[in-house]
Amino acid sequence: MESPKLLKKEDSFFSLPDEMMVYLLCLVDVDTLLNCRLVNSEWRYLIDTYVFQEKASKENQFVNDGKGFYSFSSIGSNCVNKLDLPWYVFYVICKYDPFDRNLIKNHCGQNDYDHWSVPNKHKWWAIETTPQGAPMLPNNPDFAGYSSCFVSTYRLCTKKQKINFKDYGLTRHLMENIVPKIVVSEWFSGRFDCGCKYSFKVTVHDNNGKLLEQHNYDKILNQWEADQWTKVSHTFDNSSNVSSVVLFHSGVDTQFWAGFYGTKITGSVVKIMLPLKFKLVE
Repeated sequence: MESPKLLKKEDSFFSLPDEMMVYLLCLVDVDTLLNCRLVNSEWRYLIDTYVFQEKASKENQFVNDGKGFYSFSSIGSNCVNKLDLPWYVFYVICKYDPFDRNLIKNHCGQNDYDHWSVPNKHKWWAIETTPQGAPMLPNNPDFAGYSSCFVSTYRLCTKKQKINFKDYGLTRHLMENIVPKIVVSEWFSGRFDCGCKYSFKVTVHDNNGKLLEQHNYDKILNQWEADQWTKVSHTFDNSSNVSSVVLFHSGVDTQFWAGFYGTKITGSVVKIMLPLKFKLVE
């Protein structure tokens, strides 16, 4: 049997114009494109320079129920290929879509206590499908349409959630090269008839778990003045070496009433913001 002939550059696929090559390679899934980069220097150049960003631009019109990638929520699909970003950023967006979306899971208690770490001695939280003794949640996208909240008791209630950036393709190399901002926020309130105390802490860590920076916020809400939703937020600007974020909060009522009369917490958010830098020339 005659052995199959190897494709030569002048044959078949290799002889297509660059524009056609880019179009066809855009139809390939992003992980296969990583292997395609190894075919030869010409393919690598086309994929790195055009294919990943063109693929991201086209797919931005169809994913997330037609709303596009969260990462490009601040721009239109026709502007994606004008962004001045390394090819691997477009790869990460196509695969994980990690930017400008909430990375906190179960942020309003809509799924019980899933994804939250709750110490055994602090398992005195409750979840209210709608806030009791307080206004309904404000009309804000932080809640993603949910109306529920966590509520503490007369004993100190704490919990936390850790986000590992590597789970979203955010490697140290990527973070060092684009230095995105990390935005954290949360909403809290109390009841109209009971005072409470609220604490909010967010820490950022490097690849070895070393603490790089932290933000703390504490607030005491007085009785008869506590039933108002307030948003606390903070932005970490120097995030080039950050590998993980831990969001920690706690609440307790200050009247020591039996039952769930303490701090209400909901709408926890951690977002990694994509720097939008455009090319000077197209």
